[in-house]
Amino acid sequence: MILLFNGMQSSLSIVYDREMGSMKLLLTSPLPRPFLLMSKIVATALVSILQVAAFLIIAWFYGLQLDWLGYVSGIPALFITATMLNALGIVIASNIKQLENFAGVMNFVIFPMFFMSSALYPLWKMQEASEWLFEICKYNPFTFGVELIRYSLYLKINILALTVVASATIIFSIISLICLKPEKNWK
Repeated sequence: MILLFNGMQSSLSIVYDREMGSMKLLLTSPLPRPFLLMSKIVATALVSILQVAAFLIIAWFYGLQLDWLGYVSGIPALFITATMLNALGIVIASNIKQLENFAGVMNFVIFPMFFMSSALYPLWKMQEASEWLFEICKYNPFTFGVELIRYSLYLKINILALTVVASATIIFSIISLICLKPEKNWK
């Protein structure tokens, strides 16, 4: 949940920078556009991981005690999932012109992605409860991010989740790069 909210909130700055006119200055810098985009995505992912670490420390005091190797093996899963969600947020933000509109759209993305995923219940439990909800969850990239993190914390690997999250990260990153092309009207 922390990764999802941070991915969308950090994308809010793109809309804000566009409204203030600083996006145009940033995009005309001599640095390559892919470098600027990946710097923003990686920085947000690292901040998200630090916030998740703080949450896991608090959870440890409340009795959620995993093997320390589980925490270490969870870092790459957290990173790739945070990268995927931030790239998705940038895709959405690059196509929205006003800050107020992004806040509304963000709610229509965050809540369905969260509640129609395996974040609250495992997929097999979803299938027992409702077949159509299971089908929706199966096509939600956030579901695979959650599964990847869940498995890695228990020192296991979910190849399907890793493949889907890695593919979605690449696809969302490419689309976000295309959306930030210089021909767009950036004020």
